[in-house]
Amino acid sequence: MTGSVLAALATGSVALAATPVSGFISGQIVSVKGTSFVVKNSFGTVGDSTVSLTGSSLLVKQSSATRSDLKTGVCVTATGQKATSGTVDALRITIAPAVKGKCASGFFGHRGSYPHSGTGSTGSPPANFTGFGNFGFAAGEITAVKGDTLTIHGQNGTTTATLTSATNILATQKVTSSAIAVNECASVRGTSADNGITVKATNVNLSEPGQTGCNHGFPSHT
Repeated sequence: MTGSVLAALATGSVALAATPVSGFISGQIVSVKGTSFVVKNSFGTVGDSTVSLTGSSLLVKQSSATRSDLKTGVCVTATGQKATSGTVDALRITIAPAVKGKCASGFFGHRGSYPHSGTGSTGSPPANFTGFGNFGFAAGEITAVKGDTLTIHGQNGTTTATLTSATNILATQKVTSSAIAVNECASVRGTSADNGITVKATNVNLSEPGQTGCNHGFPSHT
């Protein structure tokens, strides 16, 4: 978001406040009521975000997987710190089923739905009402596995991701709103007209807290 837009938001521009923008929040669920829930945001300027679901909201939940599941041909998303070389130092690796025989190459499984920078498939997810630190991202098909390094080929090119003992490896499946529970981690993509205080969810990604709580996969906001 440009400085002029941020300034307009800071001064409470009525026109901008009434216009929903796309963005992303991530953190721990602190309360659930019906089809809405509150997320304690892990980064950005908003402490708590109230998320509401619609009939078109897509919900997925992640369960634990192992390194042995990371094989050539498997579809994955790697998130973590982006090294100066462009490699992703992975805090999280998420395995997802192929869609019509192809791996999704965008954030939350949407091909081309995130703005990227540099080369390869690294970049940043949509974030018009939140900020990110040194975020590294790669999504696509594993084309090679060598020791602690995965080669991932996506729609925007090829990127390597490095695994460590702290890397959280997960597998994804679709769920209903009944899977949303207090203390779980939620990564939410959606729209907001009030800078992330309330968010209308298009995609919700649920998981259990990892070794670093609900910050797994996302660097701290700077």
